[in-house]
Amino acid sequence: MSLTRGHSCVLCQQRKVRCDQQKPCTNCVRAQVECKVAAPQPARRRKKKQHERDLIERLKKYEALMTQHGVDFDSASDVGDDAAELETNTVEFKTSPESGIQNRTPQREDRQRRSKWFAYYDEYRTTYDLLQNSDDEEVDPPPIHHAFDKMFTNDIDSFPFGVGGSSKRITHLHPSAIQIFQLWQIYISNVNPLLKISHVPTLQPQIVGASADLSKVSKPLEALMFSIYLIAVKSMTDEETQATFGESKVLVLSRFSEASQQALINANFMRSNELMVLQAYFLYLRSAGRNIDPRSLFCLIGIAVRMATRLGVHRDGAQFGLSPFETEHRRRLWWQLAAIDKRMAEMTGSAITALSSCGSDCRLPLNINDADLHLHSKDPPKPYTGPTEMLFCLACLELLIAADPTSIRPNSTTIKNPQQRSNSASSPDTTTGEGCRPSSHDLDKYCSYIESVYLKHCDPKIPVQLLTLMATRSALCKLRVVEFMCRGIPTSSLNSRERDALFLTAIEMLEYDDVIYTTESLRGFLWYTQILGPLPGYIFLISELRQRTTGELCERAWRVISENHEHRNFVSNIGNPMHVAFMHATIKAWDAREEAELRLGRSVEPPSLVALHRQHNTDMKSSQGGPQSAQDEGHGSQPGSQLLGSGRMFQASEGVVDDNIAMPALDPTTDIYGAAFGNYDQTNWAYLMQPGVLGGFLSGSGSNFPQGSF
Repeated sequence: MSLTRGHSCVLCQQRKVRCDQQKPCTNCVRAQVECKVAAPQPARRRKKKQHERDLIERLKKYEALMTQHGVDFDSASDVGDDAAELETNTVEFKTSPESGIQNRTPQREDRQRRSKWFAYYDEYRTTYDLLQNSDDEEVDPPPIHHAFDKMFTNDIDSFPFGVGGSSKRITHLHPSAIQIFQLWQIYISNVNPLLKISHVPTLQPQIVGASADLSKVSKPLEALMFSIYLIAVKSMTDEETQATFGESKVLVLSRFSEASQQALINANFMRSNELMVLQAYFLYLRSAGRNIDPRSLFCLIGIAVRMATRLGVHRDGAQFGLSPFETEHRRRLWWQLAAIDKRMAEMTGSAITALSSCGSDCRLPLNINDADLHLHSKDPPKPYTGPTEMLFCLACLELLIAADPTSIRPNSTTIKNPQQRSNSASSPDTTTGEGCRPSSHDLDKYCSYIESVYLKHCDPKIPVQLLTLMATRSALCKLRVVEFMCRGIPTSSLNSRERDALFLTAIEMLEYDDVIYTTESLRGFLWYTQILGPLPGYIFLISELRQRTTGELCERAWRVISENHEHRNFVSNIGNPMHVAFMHATIKAWDAREEAELRLGRSVEPPSLVALHRQHNTDMKSSQGGPQSAQDEGHGSQPGSQLLGSGRMFQASEGVVDDNIAMPALDPTTDIYGAAFGNYDQTNWAYLMQPGVLGGFLSGSGSNFPQGSF
């Protein structure tokens, strides 16, 4: 008697071997046991396909809510008659027999947390789940992924898997001895003050010695040297690179990037136990961060995180008897890895980071100078209470911890007093070993704390301290702006004093950023700021300027927007989706200002930013040859599909993605700007905050405090 195909006997199932489906089967005969047939499991019930009538009923409900709140839209009521003939069965989608309790509980908690600032979140999420549970084979990726696809079509995500696995000599790819020393000095001046993963007093003799005889340099040191070359050139201007190498910056970066990859392969970087190799890989990732799709970079950073956890870098070395020098070295490297991993997670909408998944108990670095660390010292140095070489790094990490305090120290106790500080901070308290955990309702107190601990003693004449001042104050302004965004309320609900204060905060956010870009002594640090930026300030100001059309603050806002747009050279990326959204929102805001001035009998000259956007918009319409190409040249018209697809690719020396989020690349026939640049109603900001829409602006955090540092 043959068994039905797929119904193996009990013994074969237990042994996980193929059953010949005979009665008895060969395996049972050999084992001299009774051949028993396992009863087939009942087939799982498939969810019924999405019913159109249910969606249309929800659509009508949303239309009623939008009408109630005065939002203009195109009604879809003409499909109502067809819907009357369809069945509806909403219960099928409210529960699923395959869904376990443990899977539903986090979703309920997430809805409760988000519904605090989005009144219609439950309705929105139910419909979103209905669409996601559709039986369609193809699922459309999140809008943020469409934007990334347009911006990174030539992504270099083949490393490390596309590089030949064999070792190759790369001695001939080293620059000359003089150029090695020049690049090392640039690294010391432009890069190390912001990252502090290299201990200059001990590394410099190794670099100098290796440059004297490159044929004898060890593979770990060679990998680190090429990564130093790469990131040093990254921090240089085009003119400086041309003067040093006699070649363009693009060519030099390409050569050192390939050499860095091969050096890492030569050092067996994924199998190496050398901390120096992990440093080299981190510097490679940090230098390539702006040229790689954030989704790819997030995966490559994941390799670095796994390498670090394999080496135990995520555990604090002091509790394992490591020397103070090695302990501090590991702390600095781990927290830099955690910081870039967190930022890429925010950009890609991931809730899983090194801080949330590795069980790290690594303390923050000490507030000391390199001269205080000695290779063979047995006693840890005492941290300072004022500014040191670690000032910028510690300020960055302070804001990183404030962004997501629940995932930083899973093994630590809860901090109730904001004055309880880590032994690494510049605070006199060195006993708790913990970080500050502010929440959105004590933001004033938190900002005062940062000012008093990190900024009060900064000397603006020292470049890295000036950068700390400007970048930290801009970041604090960002926290205030985003904190308001997360409330989900319109600015009209504020009194005039609160509204002016918030508007001024957004202006200052861009002004601090402008200081960084216009100060000559900070030019070497601009490489670090290019993946950061005041995007929430842009969104808030452009939205508010559609209502605030006259006055001193209005003029000041337009001035700083135009200047910052020019300083960050957004013009060179005028075709990418984020810029498209900003362009059309800017035109709408300026149109509102012109109309207001005309009613007062005055005329205003549009800034170069608006004139450029209008011209670009007109050119794109003309190239499309559509029926509306001769009208609405700058009055909020929608971009064509060609505009979203024909933009320049990611440039090595220009800023494109410059914050936690990027604008979505949606269907060009719809209004893709209202969600980001409309009035601050709850629906718009709920859309912005959804996971996967704009990279997870607040995804994965149980805190009410906005994510993101500098």
